[in-house]
Amino acid sequence: MKKLISFFLTVLFLCSLNLSAQIASYTFNDSIGTYNEIAGQNIIASATHTSQDPGNLNDVTYGPFALPFIFTFNCLDYTSYFVNSNGFITFGPTAPGISNYGPLSSGEAYEGAISAFGLDMIGVFGTTIDFSGVTNTLTDVRNFEGVVVGRHITAATGIPANTFITAFDIGLGTITISNNTTDIIVNDLVIQIASGSIVSSTEGITPNRVHTIQFKDFRQYIIIGTDDNFNFQIKLFEPTLTRSGAIHIVYGNMDKNTIPVAAIDGQVGLRGFDNSDWNNRTNTFSLDWDASSAGATNASISTLSSTLFPVSGLTYIWDGPCGILPVEMSSFISTVNRRDVTLNWTTASETNNSHFEIERSAANSEWTNIGSVRGNGTTLSAMNYTYTDRSLNTGIYNYRLKQIDLNGSFEYFNLNNEVNIGVPSAFELSQNYPNPFNPSTTINYDLPMDGLAVLRIFDVSGREVSTLVNEIQTAGYYTVNFNGSNLSSGIYIYTLTAGDQTITKKMLLVK
Repeated sequence: MKKLISFFLTVLFLCSLNLSAQIASYTFNDSIGTYNEIAGQNIIASATHTSQDPGNLNDVTYGPFALPFIFTFNCLDYTSYFVNSNGFITFGPTAPGISNYGPLSSGEAYEGAISAFGLDMIGVFGTTIDFSGVTNTLTDVRNFEGVVVGRHITAATGIPANTFITAFDIGLGTITISNNTTDIIVNDLVIQIASGSIVSSTEGITPNRVHTIQFKDFRQYIIIGTDDNFNFQIKLFEPTLTRSGAIHIVYGNMDKNTIPVAAIDGQVGLRGFDNSDWNNRTNTFSLDWDASSAGATNASISTLSSTLFPVSGLTYIWDGPCGILPVEMSSFISTVNRRDVTLNWTTASETNNSHFEIERSAANSEWTNIGSVRGNGTTLSAMNYTYTDRSLNTGIYNYRLKQIDLNGSFEYFNLNNEVNIGVPSAFELSQNYPNPFNPSTTINYDLPMDGLAVLRIFDVSGREVSTLVNEIQTAGYYTVNFNGSNLSSGIYIYTLTAGDQTITKKMLLVK
């Protein structure tokens, strides 16, 4: 959408004047909720081996993968993305290099990056076990976080090649494997499990869909590591006609063992067209993931250790400056003719524009829907609209348009000026309408000055059949309704008297 309307000044300012410096203007906040693991509608990658590349998900770029909706990033619309096993995704036609461990500071030519924890990682889990003699049961398993049935398992000794996990029991502390161990007794043996996976899924319905890319059971790249287990998600929220597409990074279990490395550093945040445009986070000063601060450079890092880690459910949230605009409004003006107000507005472009609802409010009153005008769907041509609000009383009014898209989303456009319906210049009584009528009709009259106003109805014999008004009224425009349901068909006379002036007109009741 923004590419199509980039000729217009507003969108030029947002999207074209400085494409390389938009990420810095993303807003950031965080919250703590619940980490909900997804099964994944699409399997991007699943580890098949503990030591062979790329089966161990070491230094691999996957994609491009189609997005289920157009996602707006850095004021441009994207329909696909790449995934790198080192904890980040990228946008644009150029894929990231496979050995990219600093996606935010990298000078590579991709057009944008979202990094949950940019680091040299691998989809393997390690822990410690015991076994005794020839058996297919490993005992005293120290950690089950990355134990997955069906995955490849290896060890330096005792476990044959091409062995896989067939079952495990956390209560008993055991893992069952597909091949028997060799005839030895081993305690504190480090095993490696090809447990890592990257999956994606889309939830919700248009226009509120969320696309999730989930990294599960990863760790820092190291040949033999134990108990490290990283889990996180990158969530892309569908842009609508009233909001930009938000980015959420949600952290699950992020366990870091003290052995063999006590702490590791990764890049967290966003990068734009190049590494001069970035918006990242660091916990270097706060030593707290929940109280992170904006990074001072594109290489700023977040530290992960056994004591410094994001709690499960911590969510980093970025929201961009460029949403999808359904309507570009060129002008919105009003004109007054006696007690009628005509609104005229022009759009420069429209996308999925269903209609406009016209709303009015008097001084200190609620907004009232007074009518609607059909929109023109999607167009790049200028469109002119008009609506007349008739028979208003003297007073000051405000107007606004409620633009509603085909999906029900909406935004408001306010008339910049107040509309003043002033005092009439002459004493007038209008012809009733409808006429003929049955049984009700409307009578309008104008009073140019304050005073007693009397409006009466007579039959043709001169007999008064109704008094509609008999009171002191201020100068202004007035409307009254007359109901002749208790009268017979025929001609009736209505007379308005104010001061020394009288006007008389006829009306016809037909039953």
